[in-house]
Amino acid sequence: MSRILKTLIVILGVVFVSPTSNAEQKCNDVAFAVENVRIDEIAETGTRAREIGLSKATNNAFNRILTRLLVSEGDVSALLLNAKSQDYLSYFYIHNENTLARGYLGDIDFCFDAREMRRLFRKNALAWAELVSPPILTMPIWREASGAVVWNKNNNWLSSWNEYSKTYDGLLSFVSIEPNIKIQRQLREEAIFEEDPEVLKIAIEAVGASQLLTVSAEIDHYATIPVLRFSSRLFDENARPIATLIEENHELNGTKNIAFLFEEFQYGLISELEKFWKQQNQISPKTDFPIIANVSVFSLSKWRSLQETLSAMPIVRQVDPISLSKSIGLIRVTIAGSIPQFAANLNTVGYTLTEKDNEIYLSEK
Repeated sequence: MSRILKTLIVILGVVFVSPTSNAEQKCNDVAFAVENVRIDEIAETGTRAREIGLSKATNNAFNRILTRLLVSEGDVSALLLNAKSQDYLSYFYIHNENTLARGYLGDIDFCFDAREMRRLFRKNALAWAELVSPPILTMPIWREASGAVVWNKNNNWLSSWNEYSKTYDGLLSFVSIEPNIKIQRQLREEAIFEEDPEVLKIAIEAVGASQLLTVSAEIDHYATIPVLRFSSRLFDENARPIATLIEENHELNGTKNIAFLFEEFQYGLISELEKFWKQQNQISPKTDFPIIANVSVFSLSKWRSLQETLSAMPIVRQVDPISLSKSIGLIRVTIAGSIPQFAANLNTVGYTLTEKDNEIYLSEK
């Protein structure tokens, strides 16, 4: 499974004191945001409950950020022992709160300081990733004797994926289709199961996804012991198959219930996808790689704007202008990663990286 996934991803208790905000803000770096954290704390007074609840919630959010970004799980545990969450908090926003005589209830968003977090990772020589993937359309399919089921919300397989998507907190970006009569007519369930490229392309375009992930399950009642069969396939934005990710069979012999097997499959699949996404997009403080690129220059302000954009990118360690003429500039960019990673990061800020005649060119989309 690992070999296929590698190929796939290449293609693709203290007192709480912290800044807060009365007006709702939006975290500029979504990878460093944790939203809708629920606090339900009891203490000797409501004020103390609020204090304890906010501190616990901040630590919790910090843990989630580290788990999301750091490549090694061991690094998360080590850093939690040496770093104080409130030192890296940019702000928190309280959606609603209720302080009681001996309790506190609240719903809060947290935004951590991206620059300080990156400095923390580099100081401790830790590899991390923060690039959020392009949207991946997930289509769960339940196969039964009467045919494929995709749109029936009462189906346990389909609802389990909907529930999983609500709690997922990583760098992969999953989207789903909210069906209506038109969608159901265009996206026939049997055609989806049979991987009709025209139908899959309509689905991808409907949500603006870059890839499509099908996750199929069915029970084979003809086996001596009924067997639950799982499979997962990935398609590119043109509905061309990239890889079969998982094919698993589980005998329903009473040792594990179906709901547990659903959850186990989902967790295993997404964990592997995320693991290799991080590995392919990791930023390493130990390896600096210089790139010299040609840049089309139309004005001095554009030249300065490009340098500022590059300098703000987490993968970029240093930007050094080399030369500038009326129409072309030459710039050295030192990155903590590889050229494919740099190209992917550039794409998110509106630039592309191309190579021609052994020269690298950086240009706006």
